[in-house]
Amino acid sequence: MCSYLFELAGQFSSFYEACPILVAEDEAVKQSRLQLAALTAKTIKQGLSLLGIETLERM
Repeated sequence: MCSYLFELAGQFSSFYEACPILVAEDEAVKQSRLQLAALTAKTIKQGLSLLGIETLERM
């Protein structure tokens, strides 16, 4: 689980660097990227919870 979450966080970081979310010119692309970010956050939060690690609501 730890390795999966670490890999997921790294992959999302690479995606976020290559594909900025809030500055996307196309609204559909922007919404898709926001959805991907939300699902990634949810997955990481649930995974950390399974490991007994509390997460922050916001940074």
